[in-house]
Amino acid sequence: MIFYDIHTHRIRFEENDTAQRFCIISVSTLEFETAKELYKQCVFSCGIHPWCSEDSDIQMAHLTKIANNPRIVAIGETGLDKLKNPSLDAQIPVFKKHIELSENLKKPLIIHCVKAWNELIRVRHETKPTQPWIIHGYRGKPNLTEQLVKECFLFSVGSKINTHSMPLIPINSLFCETDEGEPDIREIYLQASKAANMDIEAFADKVAKNVHKVFPMLELHS
Repeated sequence: MIFYDIHTHRIRFEENDTAQRFCIISVSTLEFETAKELYKQCVFSCGIHPWCSEDSDIQMAHLTKIANNPRIVAIGETGLDKLKNPSLDAQIPVFKKHIELSENLKKPLIIHCVKAWNELIRVRHETKPTQPWIIHGYRGKPNLTEQLVKECFLFSVGSKINTHSMPLIPINSLFCETDEGEPDIREIYLQASKAANMDIEAFADKVAKNVHKVFPMLELHS
């Protein structure tokens, strides 16, 4: 059984740990060159966080240059955040550039969204993406979850799972992550499988199939 952590900013190796893990490390455009040398066996998602959207032309140019690297298996995290500066007027154009890159390279998009769900859906309708959009750290309420499921979003859950929403998420749309949190990925799987009313081994098998479907480039690194 492999525990896939599709969005993490932290790498932890434990002695005598028999659990098999596979993680996708989330890095900024300027962190990638160092990270790929430091973690030679790992793969990455790479993007410009919405908080850093302002004056990001140099970063975006660099992301465009490196994003076709086979060790970058996803674009992002990127997205929209109403609770942080800069304004959505600055965030949306940068987000759309990530979408274009995702589409051109046929790599999934890792999305950060806070209090900007209507705007996120509107951008999705405008851009009509063909690549998977994964909302990371998802913990939305049931009514929002139902809306996002209809819009064909995918969901990655972490330590703050909304147990009322979990049964509404199709199992083939689900992933797990640790992000920057303390809980181990195994704890996330235990919590998520319980919320989904599934045996952890069956749950892990379903998530593994989702990972290999959405991140086909991982076959190059297995």
